[in-house]
Amino acid sequence: MFQTDAVEYFVSKPAKSRRTNILRLSGELGIKSPQVRKRFQNRLVHNIHDALRRAEVDYELHRQWARIDVESDDERAGEILARIYGIKGVVPATRYSWETLDDILDLGEQLYAERVEGKKFAVRARRVGNRDGIDFQSGDVNRQLGARLFDASAGVDLDHPEVVVGVEIREDEVFFLDEELPGPAGLPMGTEGKALCLMSGGFDSAVAGWMMQKRGIDLDFLFFNLGGPAHERGVRDVTKRLCELWSNGYAAKLHVVDLRSLVAEMKQNVRGSYWQLLLKRLMMRAAHLLCVEQGYPAMITGESAGQVSSQTLMNLAAIQQPIPTPILRPLVGLNKNDITELARHIGTFDISASVPEFCALDGGRPVTTCTPDKLDVEEARVSQTLLETLVEKRRTHDVLEMASGDEIVDVEINRVPEGAVVLDLRTHVADNAWSYPDSVHLPFEKAIENVAYLPKEGTYLLCCEVGLKSAFLAEQMRRAGFEAYSFRGGTHALKRHQKKQQTV
Repeated sequence: MFQTDAVEYFVSKPAKSRRTNILRLSGELGIKSPQVRKRFQNRLVHNIHDALRRAEVDYELHRQWARIDVESDDERAGEILARIYGIKGVVPATRYSWETLDDILDLGEQLYAERVEGKKFAVRARRVGNRDGIDFQSGDVNRQLGARLFDASAGVDLDHPEVVVGVEIREDEVFFLDEELPGPAGLPMGTEGKALCLMSGGFDSAVAGWMMQKRGIDLDFLFFNLGGPAHERGVRDVTKRLCELWSNGYAAKLHVVDLRSLVAEMKQNVRGSYWQLLLKRLMMRAAHLLCVEQGYPAMITGESAGQVSSQTLMNLAAIQQPIPTPILRPLVGLNKNDITELARHIGTFDISASVPEFCALDGGRPVTTCTPDKLDVEEARVSQTLLETLVEKRRTHDVLEMASGDEIVDVEINRVPEGAVVLDLRTHVADNAWSYPDSVHLPFEKAIENVAYLPKEGTYLLCCEVGLKSAFLAEQMRRAGFEAYSFRGGTHALKRHQKKQQTV
């Protein structure tokens, strides 16, 4: 039994019944040419198979030109099908064979006599398929089944019934219908190619990805790590949740580009009021490089006009102007409430709400009316070679196969391990001003290319100006088999730690 507002839907399950999910297809499929519609429906069937097999659901699929039925006694099947793009609705039903109208009336009376007792009801029957093989009208079923149920009920109410008797009649089968589960509609994923979605882990990027998947686009994801392991943990979990629920028919990938070292350089060389805006430009540059390499024709962001300083109309134009790859912004006209409600609907709200935001770019009051030329000047102060290197050294995960974010190890510590080799990644000028006793000076630009040649025996502690470059490189070394750490807070924190140890 299902209850929605004042309407009750009920189907019992006598012998010889078969549980079936009748799929109502998106209206957009019906307006395509026959050739295109066939291609789209082929992809839809592929996505259905992928979703049900991934969930280990036993099923049988029966396909006709305008209708798809999925038989399964697994209670999860309906909810899974209702998360597949291209499906407007899923109608769980119980199927029986019939030969005469009396067979249908007997079944209907058996199923609903107790359900309508003392309640107002309506019979809603329809014939589908080859109607020439059905020698009665839908209205005949409505009237005659209604007459059989009338005496036990509180009467008929066609506008606001408490119980709906839903009946779908085909040439040799009849289906008694449960409450319809709404689907996302849209286009089957994969019918419009693939694109790259920039994923921050917050509400906006996950919703933007979902909206573009709904338009038939297979998505891979790109995460720019700015906040270390805690940030990556959250993004992994949000991305995996989105793909587990909605990315049916496509094995999505997550590219992870660590931008912390680039942020450190930007903070040294660029005026603080431009940090937020330039960081967005650099992200788009990096995404463009990946799009060219992997053949993505477009990138997708979760930006919404006017939501923050970097998303004013002039700033969006300044960010985008030199980027060759098209940038799609499906949320551009939505407010925050719209976005968070969609996040609840798609199932990512709770995880996104727990993802820590990166807030280490407090450079003062940000510019809100930048021009492309002004941003070009600031961008020239940052190494494009470093940006290209970071994209090249990215990590790529199969989303559904990647480990939980909880398994990411934090490399930051606030102590000096006994016997550790301290690697100072700062410039020669900074190293000459102060250095930790017996530390080894290895500028970051050289270290990023040469640490693989260091002995793997022993322990390494890395330090830099603010701890961003050292954290990035320590994680790279960990993945290469080193025992490496980064001193949290950079050399200023390390200097304070040294003085504290000297006074103990």
